[in-house]
Amino acid sequence: MYRRDHPDIPGMFDARFREYNRPTLWREFQTYWLISLVGFLMILGGCVTLIWNEGRAVKTAVSLTEGQRDITIPETLDVVFDENNGKLVLISGKLKIEDPLLDTDYGVAINCVKLRRVVQMYQWYETEDQNNNMNIETADHDSHIEKTYSYAKDWFEYSIDSDHFHNPLGHHNPHHDQWPVNSTIQVNPRVKIGNYLLGNHVKDKYEDFKAFTSDQKPKVDGFKIYAGLYYHSLNLWRPEVGDYRLQFTYAGRDGEEFTIVGKQSGREIRPFRTTSGEDLLILHPGIRTAQDVFRTEHFNNKTATWMYRLGGWLIMFIGFSCASNLVDLLIAEHYILRQVFAPRIAPIQMSASIALTLTLIGVCWVWYRPLIGISLVGVATAPYIVPAIKHIFGRRSSLHRFDRLD
Repeated sequence: MYRRDHPDIPGMFDARFREYNRPTLWREFQTYWLISLVGFLMILGGCVTLIWNEGRAVKTAVSLTEGQRDITIPETLDVVFDENNGKLVLISGKLKIEDPLLDTDYGVAINCVKLRRVVQMYQWYETEDQNNNMNIETADHDSHIEKTYSYAKDWFEYSIDSDHFHNPLGHHNPHHDQWPVNSTIQVNPRVKIGNYLLGNHVKDKYEDFKAFTSDQKPKVDGFKIYAGLYYHSLNLWRPEVGDYRLQFTYAGRDGEEFTIVGKQSGREIRPFRTTSGEDLLILHPGIRTAQDVFRTEHFNNKTATWMYRLGGWLIMFIGFSCASNLVDLLIAEHYILRQVFAPRIAPIQMSASIALTLTLIGVCWVWYRPLIGISLVGVATAPYIVPAIKHIFGRRSSLHRFDRLD
């Protein structure tokens, strides 16, 4: 009677109804095209990150191994031997800096590799706050986001353009061209360890800056010194916009001990080009042996490698999560893919991202360490290759059985 009264409603076993409501890849992509596209781009980005990281890690590891094998340690630092010219050498000792770096205006003079002057100005800055004014009780769909702006003052090392403030009235900052002084970094042209001169690339590696305050009276007037900072302000506790302060820091002071690994070029230490095309130049504080230096560098390389690996896997995991609807539908529509991916014990985004990560890592390491690379590829692909092989052999046995019946 129900079918007679409602003839147009499809029944439980109406094949046309099931086919009509069955989702397709194209329909699913039309519905979730944006998030799926973002997912595929993230998967591609994760693959690129992993490939780049493994290439970098392999080159660095090969370079460090080559350097540790071919390192030369001079018998003395007082004489630069010509026979070591062009070789990778390790020198360690105290810095010898005869000429100081100067800032005559503030009476700063220090024998160091680098002298940095940091200038900060007291400026206005803008903070944007967003408030969603939706009426929850009445479920008002005409809600809107209201932006409010607040202004405060603080010390900044860079110039803040107040002309771009939402409300510039009463919040004016001096333009960068109006700053009385600017931040600078001076590099000492002549730095030695023993009779070896440090090249510019070596001096660029001195980045551990320490604060420094001169005991000499500066030539400029109208400033106060507090906590190692030079304040150009009438009131330290209530500065005005436009007031500025300076701080001097140094890196690599005369007499400090360092260990350097690089190429001897004449009397100068420069980067050493390895056979893999990498530049090898290492700077460590203190007196270190070659074994300690390269052990530390190998550890740093492994740490950076695993951080990038984790980042690449996470990007791919998020990408597979975004495209999970399309991936699941693709597997459901193809019998072979169902047989291959059915045995997985984790969601597709987890299993696929881990498998792809291990495969890329293994492929990149096959040439350098074949056993490790092949093992990683095998572990990554085994959960999918085994079901595929079983499916192929099962299909062949079925065909042979039917042939015998014929």
